[in-house]
Amino acid sequence: MRTSLLINCSEREALEVRKRAGLQRRTVSGYVVNIVLRSVEFSEVIVSALRTLPLFRLRQGRARALAPRTTLHIYCSTDEAKRIRGAARRAETTISSFVLHCLSRSWEAEDSLVKLQRRKPGEGIR
Repeated sequence: MRTSLLINCSEREALEVRKRAGLQRRTVSGYVVNIVLRSVEFSEVIVSALRTLPLFRLRQGRARALAPRTTLHIYCSTDEAKRIRGAARRAETTISSFVLHCLSRSWEAEDSLVKLQRRKPGEGIR
C-alpha cells in the first residue's frame, strides 16, 4: 500500500531537493525517502543498542518560517511513512523538520566529500 507525506519547506530547499534528485536520476520521492530511511535505520540501530533514546534533539528554528514556503508531496509505502513518523516523534519534532534535518545532514556530507575530492595532492585539510 502507498501513502504520502507533505513536507513543508522553503522554496530554496525544494529547489535543492529537485536539483539533487535530478543529478541522481531519481524521482523527488525516491531521493527523499532513500536519504530519510538511511537516517531512520541508523537511529533505530543506535536506540536498540543503547536501549534508550539518545539525549540529543533536533533544533527547532523560526528562521525557516521567514522564507517563501512551499510543499513537497513525497510518495512512499505505508511502512516507510510509519517509520518516518515514528522517528520524528522520537526526535520530538515535526515530520517536515525531521525530513529537512536528514536532507541537510546529507547535503553537508555530500558537499564535504566534493571539497575533499577537489583538493590537490599534498594540500592540507582546512
